[in-house]
Amino acid sequence: MLSRLALFDLFAVVLTISLLIIILSVQAPELRNAVATMNIHFGAMSDDMFSIRRSMARMTEDVASLPGIIAQVDNIQGHVGQMSGRVGTITERVATMNANLGLMTLQVNDMSLSFAVMDDSVMRLMQDVNHMSKPMRFFNQMNPFR
Repeated sequence: MLSRLALFDLFAVVLTISLLIIILSVQAPELRNAVATMNIHFGAMSDDMFSIRRSMARMTEDVASLPGIIAQVDNIQGHVGQMSGRVGTITERVATMNANLGLMTLQVNDMSLSFAVMDDSVMRLMQDVNHMSKPMRFFNQMNPFR
């Protein structure tokens, strides 16, 4: 009975191992394809890692230049502050010039009115001289020594 049981156990072990070998041989091509696909993906990931490493190195170099850029921006900001002060001064001077031009415009308008009055006065004077010279012109026409 023990030998039958041992023989049955041996048969069960051989049968189980045979089934496992059959299942493994059926699944082996798919496993090989899966492993090949994983190798392709790992290769792509490795290439991506090199690309990421190069990008990180470039970013490290770019970050190293930040203090110089910050110093230049601070310098520009100082110059912009100076320019702002100068533009304020220019604005004040333009406002002063505008006020002076306003006064000059008023004075030119006054001069224009004065010239208009003077023109009227000269016209009246010319008319008066013309009127006063009529008798003399008449006398000149009657002058026998002419």
